[in-house]
Amino acid sequence: MTMKRWTWGILLLALGVPVTAAWAVKKDEKLYVKARNTRVLKSAVPTADVVAVLQPGQQVTWKGADPKNAQWHQVTEPGGKPGYVFQTNLSTKPPNMELVAKDGQTRSIDPATFVSSGAAVKALSPGAEKYGNEKGGDYKAAVAQLKTLEGLALKVTPVEIDKHVKQAGLFPVVAPNTKLGPQAKKGGK
Repeated sequence: MTMKRWTWGILLLALGVPVTAAWAVKKDEKLYVKARNTRVLKSAVPTADVVAVLQPGQQVTWKGADPKNAQWHQVTEPGGKPGYVFQTNLSTKPPNMELVAKDGQTRSIDPATFVSSGAAVKALSPGAEKYGNEKGGDYKAAVAQLKTLEGLALKVTPVEIDKHVKQAGLFPVVAPNTKLGPQAKKGGK
């Protein structure tokens, strides 16, 4: 990184302007995806059609920040399709791909395998559910509440998420699912 970039980065931070991973790269350099189910969208709008859904560790080619909304960055996904990704989902460094196992040993994981296993998306594993139900009392009630919440989460659409994000003053980051194409506009899965 050049001294000029560092100077601008420090100046912008001092002024309270967020500096993203994109400041550290030049056009056509690689960035890494940080978040699970990161959507690559057709345009820089949270409800735009989904071009691709990426997982932590996947690389994208950075094309630059959107001129109208610098929180969205134009990228080319690994399959060659162009689109937009929210800035906080990008990093100059790959995410840590390690898990600590029951035996205390650290093991590397393949992010795609981890995500597809369901371990990354379920609130309760079958073992935790069985334990809570057998333990009874507050544990059994907590299992029932989490199962209800999982069911409700499946019914939330990207449009509803977008509406809430705007009302709460939050930033849209990831999708509730891995579906490509147009996003659901009304309730349902």
